[in-house]
Amino acid sequence: MSYRELIFTVVAETAEPLGDALLELGALSVTVEDDAAGGYDENPLYGEPGLSPEVQAWDRSSVTALFNPDIDDSASAEFIPELLASLKEAGFKLSAPQERIVEEQDWVRLTQSQFAPIPIGKRIWVVPSWHDAPTDPNAICLAVDPGLAFGTGSHPTTHLCLLWLEEQSKLSNQSLLDYGCGSGILAIAAAKLGCNPVVGTDIDPQAMVAARSNAQINNTVIQFVLPNEDAPELAAQTKYEIVMANILANPLQVLAPALVNKMRPGGQIVLSGVLARQADEVIATYSQWLKLSVWKDNDGWVCLHGTLSTDIHKTTVFAAPAQKKSVKLALLACLFVLLLVFGEHLSRNSLLPALAPRIDGTSNSFLVSAFSVLQHVDEKLCRVLGCVNRSVSDFAAWKITSAALSPENAREGLKSGANQSILQVEIQNRLAIPVLAPNLEISLTDAEETEIKSIQLSPKEWLPTAWQESHPDFLRTGIASGEQIQTALPIQLPQNAAGYRVRVVYP
Repeated sequence: MSYRELIFTVVAETAEPLGDALLELGALSVTVEDDAAGGYDENPLYGEPGLSPEVQAWDRSSVTALFNPDIDDSASAEFIPELLASLKEAGFKLSAPQERIVEEQDWVRLTQSQFAPIPIGKRIWVVPSWHDAPTDPNAICLAVDPGLAFGTGSHPTTHLCLLWLEEQSKLSNQSLLDYGCGSGILAIAAAKLGCNPVVGTDIDPQAMVAARSNAQINNTVIQFVLPNEDAPELAAQTKYEIVMANILANPLQVLAPALVNKMRPGGQIVLSGVLARQADEVIATYSQWLKLSVWKDNDGWVCLHGTLSTDIHKTTVFAAPAQKKSVKLALLACLFVLLLVFGEHLSRNSLLPALAPRIDGTSNSFLVSAFSVLQHVDEKLCRVLGCVNRSVSDFAAWKITSAALSPENAREGLKSGANQSILQVEIQNRLAIPVLAPNLEISLTDAEETEIKSIQLSPKEWLPTAWQESHPDFLRTGIASGEQIQTALPIQLPQNAAGYRVRVVYP
């Protein structure tokens, strides 16, 4: 049996409705591809978190419809003219399509032939279920079939992570978090190399299904959880010796605080999915917490590695609880003396912010209680000494809990030259004291991660009008501890915008 393929070249807005119409007219299947795929004008659609394409098509899209002559008479000479006439009645004015004959094949066997066992380093092999395992008695075999979730070991980014795991000599009983686990291949490899416990998480529920199935096939004990399950494995107080994330550069930068916060002091972080030209920017993003460096590269991709310091002077926020407790108790004692001696002088306005804990559960409970007592004593002293309150600027106080950019009108926005979009941002002050409102910096990038436009908004520009009216002195008093603000900002996107980043900055 042979099949008949008809290939139409159309603009982006026509691709999806044309596909629906072809299915209604008897097509067995319809696929949409970039008409310039493989060429200079190729335009990849990444669909990163917060900027998934509203239209799953390209400026010039190839819409391919498959027909079976045995059931739809598509082999006849009149078939194409009649099909074009039917499509014209449905509102499509199309040129005659290209034609291609597709012979019947054993599609399962053909697909399987494209996935052979993949060697990783000296011991690891990724072996699809239809292949025999290697005879090497020292081989560590990962039984992972290609499926809907990303991760078969063939991509350089996955290969680099597996190679890093293989080359570690002390993985036994090391806890590991695989962030963005996809098929679970990295978590499975870690478990087979001795890591315990091993946890995997991904925003895609389908990935959880695939990962759990693969873990069971590989006889490994791994806990896979969705980020919204409120699982103890992802709780703020749960830390890991190894945090591994094989995603893309943009989400790695957005997720930097969350990923570092899952590391134990002295723990390691392994980041992949980063192009060589993006490495410096990712390294700079993480530099406020730890030093990243390029571990190895492969085919234009790099694997970044870093270790979280145990030195309290370098990483106070993530220092060991015993160290933090002793150092901060000493500082608290000093503060009492300074408050009594200097009254309303600058000492209290600088030390209070330095000692303020976070209210998101990451700070030691004793320190939270101690700071509450300190504030109470400070208030009483200030009533006597006449202190002057000054809100502080603290970059570390802010957490962008969500950021999503979407066209103001999905259909009309794409047709409009202005390309007006709405950026929805949710931001929270995590310190136990008021903090001055920061500026928001929005960087728009093209498909190659190159910045094409930067927008910086002052507090008066990004804070909601209603909130400003209810807090008329916010420029002096700042934003209260724990307050969470949601704002929607109109953004005019350049035509070639494919990604974005939102940062907190102080001028």
